[in-house]
Amino acid sequence: MPNSYLNKILLEESQKFIEANKSLSAERIILKYHGKTDLPIKEISEQIEAQKKAVKKLPELSAYNLVYKKIPLEQCSSEYSAQYKSRVISGKRIIDLTGGLGIDSIYFARKFKEVTYCEMNEELAEIAEHNFSRIGIKNIKITKGDSIELLKNYEDNYFDWVFADPARRNNEKRSVDIKYYSPNIPENLDLIFSKAENILLKLAPAFDINEALNLFKNMYEFSVLSYNNECKEVLVFLSKKNNEKIKSAVILDEEKYISGNINSDYKCEESEIKINEYLYEPNAAIRKAGLTDKIAFELNLKKLNRKSELLFSANLITDFIGRKFVVKHVELFNEKKIRKFLTSKKITKANISRSNFPLKPEEIKERLKLKDGGDFYLFFTKDINEKSIFILTEKIP
Repeated sequence: MPNSYLNKILLEESQKFIEANKSLSAERIILKYHGKTDLPIKEISEQIEAQKKAVKKLPELSAYNLVYKKIPLEQCSSEYSAQYKSRVISGKRIIDLTGGLGIDSIYFARKFKEVTYCEMNEELAEIAEHNFSRIGIKNIKITKGDSIELLKNYEDNYFDWVFADPARRNNEKRSVDIKYYSPNIPENLDLIFSKAENILLKLAPAFDINEALNLFKNMYEFSVLSYNNECKEVLVFLSKKNNEKIKSAVILDEEKYISGNINSDYKCEESEIKINEYLYEPNAAIRKAGLTDKIAFELNLKKLNRKSELLFSANLITDFIGRKFVVKHVELFNEKKIRKFLTSKKITKANISRSNFPLKPEEIKERLKLKDGGDFYLFFTKDINEKSIFILTEKIP
């Protein structure tokens, strides 16, 4: 593809320009140079902006001076999640049905003897092939076209694993309904399982465990990955032979793994929270994976009510996986009284969270005339009697 994005970026003049202007924003470059040079400024500005994002998202790989495109970089796995996936699965052969920039394929190549990369977009496949070469990877086979059709060409049980990160964009708008994903995994499960015993799917963070159970009868693990207390992706593990039913939370930045049986039911004590007790908000991955009750049961923590994701105790759990707070004030939710209380304490700024509460944080801030930030953390939730309450706390480092 002589006039492709890749070739425009690899021009010697483009490379010199990128090096000389890498500190500038894409907007500044376009404003300053558009129409004033023969260089492909649009592509160059996109590459410079993507390189900056790659330093954070792909710290190890960004050192190789790779080529990126904006949207594929946004959609690809982070280095941390790609590393995790390559640690938990292994075998001789794997096929990546949704190659994209090839980040997952790069890390699979460190564990598998043979990686087959599939991508419909020829320009993206060209970029990935260039990047594989830059890194020095030689065990990735590039295939271009419809991955489901390509898969049909392989003999049965050729692969140990099939990996897919189905496209979650339709005209660049987010969609969490699996029927709008491409490729359509549920529709092609029989074909995929004829080529491999195991399947690993990367899905959007909004994807629900109950939906996964309904869609994938062969699912043996539903795993939520978080980084910096933010859910980054959901992994669904499928197998023809593994009959386990596990839900797990992976906290990538703390290298922690918490798991439990999907069907387990933990009985947790519910009670009223008091001043000077300790409030806990489990890590986002724990909450998303439905493991809050397991954590509460194992650590002997109480719940504010049956539906609450907030836990508390009289004694501090210093190594709790999540955020920890000390309770300074508790009262029933009454707008007028809370405003009066906050005024008396000269609290004009606060960090607001809600759990099982009807108002959104922005609405709460507006009603209580509060700004973002400060040392106080305000929780709005319900008590054991399902009455709305307000909890004033300070965060414990």
